[in-house]
Formats: sequence, structure tokens, C-alpha cells
Amino acid sequence: MKAGSSRQAGRRRPQQQRSRLTVDTVLDAVAVVLARHGPDAVTTNRICEAAGVSIGSLYQYFPDKQAIYRALHQRHVDEVGRVIERALAEREHASLEDFACALTRDLVDVHTADPELHRLVTALVPEGPAGFRAALHETFEQVIPPTDDAKQRMLFVLPNLVESLVHGLTQPLGFISLPSASAEAVRTVRVYLASLRG
Repeated sequence: MKAGSSRQAGRRRPQQQRSRLTVDTVLDAVAVVLARHGPDAVTTNRICEAAGVSIGSLYQYFPDKQAIYRALHQRHVDEVGRVIERALAEREHASLEDFACALTRDLVDVHTADPELHRLVTALVPEGPAGFRAALHETFEQVIPPTDDAKQRMLFVLPNLVESLVHGLTQPLGFISLPSASAEAVRTVRVYLASLRG
């Protein structure tokens, strides 16, 4: 999930505050259209209508709808990066178990803020989960002690485990509430790490 991995060529980069505001307004409008009309009805015209911008203004920054989805994905990548950096800074002296559980909880919050939008963007920018796993691998590599014999196994299991649990919570949950599912995801990470001690 490298910061530049999803940046697309051909999209004008907003330089002034007003331009950045227009871009953010367009990106925010996607969620509005999605909530009102569903995923099949997300069109540039509806996005413009919800954002209150002209189609010409939209095309100044986004050559097509895919560019909008890529920008949404990049915004999500940046937010996940901030969550990871904050977790590393705030829990510098925490145990691996406490760090991994807190990070999982924070990442669940980010991913489930608007699960329908997340599902739409993931479907249209499919490299997202692989990038997320790579970012998690890099993060856990920093916090697992180098002397731990199980480090390589943990570096295989933890990024895949956390990625699948977090992304799984963006899917319709049906019979279980989001708070219960979130707590179960955190418990699963804790149980895995606790099992390595004994």
C-alpha cells in the first residue's frame, strides 16, 4: 500500500486550496450518490449534482470515473497509513499482543466507517488488499522482536489474518452486529498471539 502506488497519470493535481476543496467535494459526493441510488447508479452526472460542481470542473481533475475511484482508494491508503503511523508512535512500548489488537481495532474503525463505499472502491481498484497486506507486513516487521524464532511465521500469518478480518468486516454481516464482529476480530488476533507463548 505504498503512497504513490495508485496515483494515476492524466489527473490534474490540485494546487490551490479551492482546487483541493473541489476535489474533496467530488470524492465525498460519491458516498452520497451511493447511499441515495446504489452502486449501479454512480455516474459522473450524479456525482456532479451531489457535489454541486459542473461536469467541466469534474473533468479538470478526473478524466473518467475510474480516476475518481483511484483517488478514493488513494485517500483510503493515506488514512490507513496515518492510523498505522499513529499506532506505532502511541504504542512504542506496548507488547506485540496489545499493539496488534489495538491496531486491528483502529483499522476496523477506518474500514467500517462507510463499508458500502469501501466495497465499491475495492471492487474497482482490486490491488487494494494486496497493498494493505504489504503495509501490515512492513508494520509487523518493525514490532516483532528480531530474536523471536517464530518471527517469519508471524510475518506470514499476522498480515494475512488482520487483512482478512478487517476487510471481512466491510461485507454485510447478517446475523452478527458490527461491534460484536469487531470484538471477535480483535479476540482472534489476541488468541493467535497468545497461542505462541505456550
